[in-house]
Amino acid sequence: MKLRPVVLAALLASPSLALAQPGAVPTPPPPPQNPAPAAPAAGARVLSMAEAVDIALRQQPSLRQSRAQLEASKGRIDQVRASQKPNVTLSASASVGGGGSQRDFIDPSWNSAIGASASWRITDFGQTGAQLRAARASSEASAAGVNTTTLDVRYGVESSYLEAVARARLVTVAEATVKSEEAHLDQAKRFVAAQAKDPIEVVQAQARAANARAALAQAQSQAAIAVANLRASIGWVDPTQQIAVAATWPEPPSEPPPALPSLVESARSHRPEIIELDKQVAAADANIDAARAERRPVLSANAQTQWSPGTNDINPQPAWSAGLSLSWQLFDGGRSAADVRVARANRESALAQRDQLLLDLTSQLDGNRAQIDANREATSSSNEAVLAARAQLKLAEARYAQGLGSQIELADAQTAVTTAEGNLIQSEFQLATAWAALNRSLGGL
Repeated sequence: MKLRPVVLAALLASPSLALAQPGAVPTPPPPPQNPAPAAPAAGARVLSMAEAVDIALRQQPSLRQSRAQLEASKGRIDQVRASQKPNVTLSASASVGGGGSQRDFIDPSWNSAIGASASWRITDFGQTGAQLRAARASSEASAAGVNTTTLDVRYGVESSYLEAVARARLVTVAEATVKSEEAHLDQAKRFVAAQAKDPIEVVQAQARAANARAALAQAQSQAAIAVANLRASIGWVDPTQQIAVAATWPEPPSEPPPALPSLVESARSHRPEIIELDKQVAAADANIDAARAERRPVLSANAQTQWSPGTNDINPQPAWSAGLSLSWQLFDGGRSAADVRVARANRESALAQRDQLLLDLTSQLDGNRAQIDANREATSSSNEAVLAARAQLKLAEARYAQGLGSQIELADAQTAVTTAEGNLIQSEFQLATAWAALNRSLGGL
């Protein structure tokens, strides 16, 4: 639409429309820049990824539970050791009674006793030793389980943190899109007021600005959900303290990951799950030996002493005894055979889990490497796409400011910028997550 030769004096006098005179055009919005990160909410504690992981390692409930299980396994070692040590028991009793005759009923007699006894299992021919080996192996498996839980907690926090960063950056992109669309709407209004454009362009710009604000609200909601998920992964229990993330990515390694054979070798040496399953196999072997030894003889030593004053003997001499005992359960109804069967099944289960983990390990690491390589390329391409889309938007805005372009062209250019920036954030998020997944697969190396 050509500029009309006569424009209303009131419109010409308006400062905001001064550039809409014949021979002049409205000032275009400033060129797009890299959007600044959104400021965290007032009073929120901004956490770095390292701080979030450190807090989780101190207070995450699943990790505390795993540590408690380790402490219980150490207690079971002490329980087995206690059976190898002497037991000493002190006892005391007192009684009074009467009967048998009228005199005895009226004048009852009393008795008392003070005693001590000691027992010591000298040998059970290997049963306790096997139980002790099983308890130690189980404790070592629990220690490796703590390391496994630590890796899971760390990876969970890192993944949640990276998603929160991505969501925060998408909010920033949405805010920049709203600001740009509102500037385009203002520009369209000035063109129409100057009768330089058709009024439908204002309606089109209004629709895009409204859609941009709706997209911003959705992005803010998803960012809040991501922060809530981060709180859960950290184990943050204080509802009065808000948290926020630093809207910058952790710097990814500049070099590609090592070759697959090297990764597999490192993972097999450091994955705590493999160590845990190896210890479970050792514990099952020891439990098999202990179950087989259940029917072996038990040789024990015992001693006791007792002093028993009473009505008839107010100052008796103490008595004592000592001796050895040998017990041998010839038939237990099949209990030891059942215990052997259970221990063998536990051993086979641990072996199968370890073998399955070894089988999955290569494919996990290969997939991690492939994701890193693909996302490195995607991030590089996305950066180029963002630069191209911004240049396209700048040209579209210049054409529109000169009265040559249209709202459709402007909308396409703005959509290309928003899409390219979103794709860049997505590829950066996937690259950072892929590195975190590789670190988890390697056992924290």
